[in-house]
Amino acid sequence: MPATIHFLVLILGGVIYALAFPPQGWSPLVLVGPGMLLWSLRGASASQAFGRGMVWGLAAFGFGLSWLGNIFSVFSLVLWLILAFFPACFAALAAFAASRGLTRWSLAAFTSLAWCATEFIRCEIMPLRFPWMSAGLALEPWPLVSWIGVYGLGMVIVCIIAGTLHAGWKTLWLYPIVLIVWASEPHLYKHRGFPVALVQAEAAPLSRYLELSEKTSGIAKLIVWPEYAVPKDVRASSDLATIQAFAAKRRAIIVFGTQTGLGGDKWQNTALTVDGTRVLGEHGKHHTVHLFNDGEDGPTMKAIDTPLGRMGTPVCFDCDFQDVVRHMTLDGAEFFAVPSMDAAHWGEKQHIQHAQLFRLRAAENRRPFIVAASSGVSQIISTNGRSSLRLPTMAADVLDGLLIPEKDVTFFTRWGWLTPWLAIVSVAMWLMRLWQTYKFAA
Repeated sequence: MPATIHFLVLILGGVIYALAFPPQGWSPLVLVGPGMLLWSLRGASASQAFGRGMVWGLAAFGFGLSWLGNIFSVFSLVLWLILAFFPACFAALAAFAASRGLTRWSLAAFTSLAWCATEFIRCEIMPLRFPWMSAGLALEPWPLVSWIGVYGLGMVIVCIIAGTLHAGWKTLWLYPIVLIVWASEPHLYKHRGFPVALVQAEAAPLSRYLELSEKTSGIAKLIVWPEYAVPKDVRASSDLATIQAFAAKRRAIIVFGTQTGLGGDKWQNTALTVDGTRVLGEHGKHHTVHLFNDGEDGPTMKAIDTPLGRMGTPVCFDCDFQDVVRHMTLDGAEFFAVPSMDAAHWGEKQHIQHAQLFRLRAAENRRPFIVAASSGVSQIISTNGRSSLRLPTMAADVLDGLLIPEKDVTFFTRWGWLTPWLAIVSVAMWLMRLWQTYKFAA
């Protein structure tokens, strides 16, 4: 087949894959995009497959994460190249396995394990961890995610694709099973809820947050403000007393983003929880944002006790990764209140994609979330990961709703990333066997 056709198929496949994610969110396309990559690998050597995977990855991430250009300008090309390296490695592994004699279901199994392993390394292990646009993330509301995690979902997706390509019609029985599992996801509403509210505003003075909070429901027991709502050490000023006076008047708990001085020039990005009389708890942002001045990493991942129940308060980027929410849930968190910030100039597309990660964390651990983002998307999320209420982006506004705590602990919460680690070990062992067979045959 002419190289031009391969190139066009790879570009189109990458773009189709990107369309499976917000803001378009056309989930079924996640079965098409990787399929076009795998189709292009037929008969390719490992080195050829690596190049084709790079083309596909550049198209997928360049189109799907185009908003990186708003933040990093021309340097975003370097980031897209880094991200594209991982589907390139996946493609090389799949082609190598095929060249060593794997066929049909054995090749489909190896291919799905290789996808899971390389995607997990891209998202969670490499120094520049980037958990956006993983295949399983497109399957909102994520069937089985509370069991096998988002990377396990990606493995299932690629197993279906690879099985269809390599084993043909015999894989059709997988599709109704997936649909049945998807439809049977539990809806957990076992406990009584309580009214909550959030404020969405960016770079506003304290008086503006108080003014907007006055517009929230008078019965709200919990009010959440965005990350950096008070961009200084609030405990070193009179602002804390002002906030607590409002909390006392409303008989509510307030969670808001602030800073904690650590001595000298060092500081910590903090979620502070207060009521009308005292500081109930705090959390230092554990995952500070790459390439930004976001303070020192917070050392702990603990829930805090409140009159409403045990609560987790991760900060924004903490929820891009599984560990903070999962550890807080294991520490007894029954619900989550999250101050978040996505700068308005980063663009609406970035905001919508980031909002999906909070819903994923809710679904993995079966915990409700209330997320107050500076310029959106602010949302109230149920235990199954569905966003029951949300505010549009780029608007200063308030949102009232209901939060229903949950105490049951999921398999994923207990065991974490079991599936992708097993995939990495399996791929490594399988590659060793294939290489030894190749050496023996040679």
